[in-house]
Amino acid sequence: MKRSRLLLSTTIIFFWASEYCHMPYFTPYLQTLGFAASLIGFLTGIYGFTQMVVRIPLGIVTDVTGGYKKTILMGTVFTTLSSFGLIFATHFITIFICRMLAGIAASSWLAFTILYAAYYEADESVQAVTNVNAFNSAGKLLAFILGLTTATLWGYKIPLVCSFLTGIAAIFCAVQLKPITLKREPFQFRHVLAVFSNPAVLCASFFAIIMQAFLQGTVFSFTSTVAKELGASAFEIGLNTVLFTLVQILSAGFIGKKVLKWLKPYQAVTIGFLLMGLSCLFVAYGGHMMFLYAAQIIGGVSNLMANSVLMSLIIRFVPQENQSTAMGLFQALYGIGMTIGPVMTGQIASVSTYSMAYLVMGIMTLVTAALAPVMLRKMN
Repeated sequence: MKRSRLLLSTTIIFFWASEYCHMPYFTPYLQTLGFAASLIGFLTGIYGFTQMVVRIPLGIVTDVTGGYKKTILMGTVFTTLSSFGLIFATHFITIFICRMLAGIAASSWLAFTILYAAYYEADESVQAVTNVNAFNSAGKLLAFILGLTTATLWGYKIPLVCSFLTGIAAIFCAVQLKPITLKREPFQFRHVLAVFSNPAVLCASFFAIIMQAFLQGTVFSFTSTVAKELGASAFEIGLNTVLFTLVQILSAGFIGKKVLKWLKPYQAVTIGFLLMGLSCLFVAYGGHMMFLYAAQIIGGVSNLMANSVLMSLIIRFVPQENQSTAMGLFQALYGIGMTIGPVMTGQIASVSTYSMAYLVMGIMTLVTAALAPVMLRKMN
């Protein structure tokens, strides 16, 4: 069991490194290619739109076949192909296709999550999800360190090479994973209907939509552009993004073992969204890199808290044999947020300013915080 956890954890780290090595520099890189903010928002958003379309059918197929390893292997191959293509892509269509491949790759995350949680007892679901999110963050931290170093030395394009190489490493690890058989009833269509009507899945998905809109519309896209407009160097842009992930890794144990056990689910989600709103206001009105650094730290803690609770609701309130379908629905629906977040930020920034775009995002997350006690109070 320990070897299986270690091997899957390593696969997770390299997989997310491949997805994110170039992420902090993607919008500045597209700017150097001459793309407008609205078009950059679209190319960023297609990553989430693809996941929205792919994740539900992929979750159903993974549940029916039990092919968790195959889904994981597919994800590692597609992220590698995506980054390889982006190294050479300069036109809209080729970048569009590569971003779709990255979105399909990210859709395989549901199999990573379910397989990792299967290595734990049912009453350890929150801890398992916190751990898997920490390895997710460790992969992103590795990505941002590689990206920061290479972009500082050789420019915004070289992190794409790092994405390709870490993708190769992820494939190597995924090939060695041992398939696992989960106890399940024969598949019936009523299982899908039960998942689609499950209140825990639907409520968790709603909050995840807003959370992903926040992440993809700010942290993983235009915050780098705001930093660049403040005169930040490639090193400072990379450091700014690293802080978001580093704080998640450093705080994962304390938050998973202590904070989330002290707080009820609705309380953790409420605090998480309040902190997301605060981080948006820091970027909107800070006007200095120190405020952006603070925003990334606050955003990292808030995302870890909210995401761990929302994912654990899927595992706790859905039978094991239907969890990939449930996670597929959950992740497909939050693909809506991944799509509209960067598009919304880009459009508002095009007609107004980035400060206004971040203000709107901040208001949206604060309103969502007020809804958490109403919608999640009965889910403990």
